[in-house]
Amino acid sequence: MNDEYLGPYNYKFAHAVSIFVMQALLVSLAWALLFQLNEYIFSDITVSKLVCWVFLPAFIRMLAVMIFDWAGVFGLVLGAYITRDLTVANGLTPLMLALISGIGPYLSMKFCQKSFHLPESFDGLRPQQLFIFALAGSVMNTGLNHFYYQISGLEYSLYNTFIPMMVGDFFGTLLMLYLAALIIRTLRYYFQTKSDLNE
Repeated sequence: MNDEYLGPYNYKFAHAVSIFVMQALLVSLAWALLFQLNEYIFSDITVSKLVCWVFLPAFIRMLAVMIFDWAGVFGLVLGAYITRDLTVANGLTPLMLALISGIGPYLSMKFCQKSFHLPESFDGLRPQQLFIFALAGSVMNTGLNHFYYQISGLEYSLYNTFIPMMVGDFFGTLLMLYLAALIIRTLRYYFQTKSDLNE
């Protein structure tokens, strides 16, 4: 590579990396904040630090991978690891659960887009499609967690852990997806109406 192209190439690479890192950090921050909010609001129906009958951070999973792709995956892994359960004695488990929290929604999104021909843009989803995304995300996350606990030989309770996890992920994702979709449609309508009035 000629020297005259070395500078612009390095600049573009550094710029791409910085954007990737900022997006990942934004996702991890959003995860951590929503995690704390969930603990505060739904403390009465919390099963454990990582399991609740309504788990709002599950929404961040689908939204992050849909908007930021792999940067969203890395951000989810970081956020899940930051908010890990510190009482877990097995040092590998928090890392594996954090990886599942990032990779699971990415696989779920790709599966939904390929199998159900869902749009790649979030604001193009219809209510029925939001339901499919929420269900697929909750099943994928719970399934991968169940698989990891099975192969690692760790003790767990199907009824006291994984059923609340799946239900919590589903309702948390569905609630926030519908709220976000409503906000997006309301803002679009507001700005479109404002534009029409100015013409």
